[in-house]
Amino acid sequence: MMGLRFAGSIRLIARTVFTAVITVLTLTVFALPAQADDSYKLAPYTRVRLTVVEWIASRGEYREWTALNGEYAVSEAGTVLLPLVGTIEVSTMDTATMATEVSKRIQKTTGLVAMPNVAVQIVEYPPVFLVGNVERPGEYRFRPGLTVLQAVALAGGRYRPREEARTVEQIQYLGELQAVHGEMVRTLARIARLNAEVAGDKEIHFPDNLTEMADSASVEAIFAEERAVFAAQANGIDRQLKNLEELRNLFSSEIEVLQEKVTGQEKQIKLMDEELEAVKPLVERGIATTSRQSDLQRIITALQSDRLDQVTAIMRARQNISQASRDSENLISQRQTTASTELQTAQAALDQLKVRQETAQRLLVAAGSILSGQKAGEKQEPDLVFAIVRKTQGLPVEIAADEDTVLVPGDVLRASLNVKFSGRTTASTQPADPSPSTEGTAVALPIPAAAGGEQQNKSTQ
Repeated sequence: MMGLRFAGSIRLIARTVFTAVITVLTLTVFALPAQADDSYKLAPYTRVRLTVVEWIASRGEYREWTALNGEYAVSEAGTVLLPLVGTIEVSTMDTATMATEVSKRIQKTTGLVAMPNVAVQIVEYPPVFLVGNVERPGEYRFRPGLTVLQAVALAGGRYRPREEARTVEQIQYLGELQAVHGEMVRTLARIARLNAEVAGDKEIHFPDNLTEMADSASVEAIFAEERAVFAAQANGIDRQLKNLEELRNLFSSEIEVLQEKVTGQEKQIKLMDEELEAVKPLVERGIATTSRQSDLQRIITALQSDRLDQVTAIMRARQNISQASRDSENLISQRQTTASTELQTAQAALDQLKVRQETAQRLLVAAGSILSGQKAGEKQEPDLVFAIVRKTQGLPVEIAADEDTVLVPGDVLRASLNVKFSGRTTASTQPADPSPSTEGTAVALPIPAAAGGEQQNKSTQ
């Protein structure tokens, strides 16, 4: 009997020791990645695996907290929501700090004597994004130590389009450039008209260099449209000003008539007053009747009332004349204000067209692989220029990079072609084939001086 009890005790002790060893080994396995990630702050969209175990001294074994164990994602706000624990702000924490914080909160919430053992392991980092001149732009999974060159390799390397794709791109960029030129002609003509309206000129003065931007027929058609709009605006304002002037003349004539009536009434009132003064002594002596005196007084009162009405009408007519004058001034001022607002809008549109023009020119050059110093039959590839857009304190910051630069989770890597043309170097993010097969295709489109540049010719060789 004693032997059986002793054997049972031995098996219980062995099972307890085995369980403890397995649990410790498990915790060690989970803790190792956390140590490797100690320097990484838990950024949004990071996925972590949480493991919580508690040592039960009375039983001599570890117990897993299955309600808490599992994978969790860091939210956009940099928080993690855990059962029992609640929301934890982890944006400034690494895995070890998060594990300690979770352990403390569990102890505080449950009232444990000792903090439970918590392990945090990063399961998945936020992705990195590749854009620009790579074969497959998009989102890629991050791994520690990922460099720019490795990321470009994941994206299939630099972009190398087929001949058909390059030709289509050239046609698209050329069409965009021609469309921009047409829009710039219209915008510059509109600006000339608006300047004439603001200045109060009688005609529009178009810039001479507009005729250099397109054929004369199309330019003359645009000029005719703007002249028609200008004439319609001027005629409309002239008609309204003429109507207001006629209204002022009408009120002035009305005032003259009313003043004549007032003068006549004043004469009648004076005569009636003289007659009334002559009748009063006769009434006192009984020669004239009282009704005669009363009739004269009523006539005088009526004449005075009519005179007051005429004076009031004169004042009203003068007010209408003043209002018509103000309307004339407001009409001119309002048109100038409207023209100034439209002029600002047109200037802003012209600035955008300048950007579109320059972009289309660069893309057209990049698509045709116009490299400075490239010889016929010689195949040269432009260098890739890298830039990283990284969030720092919540704001995107652009960082220059090279092939050996190490990326961090959430980085946006932009690959651009270092294209050289016309003595300048520019970075193009559009895919371009370095093949010189477009030799012989020329593009010569003028750039207006008024649009912010001297006349230039771009040609693909």
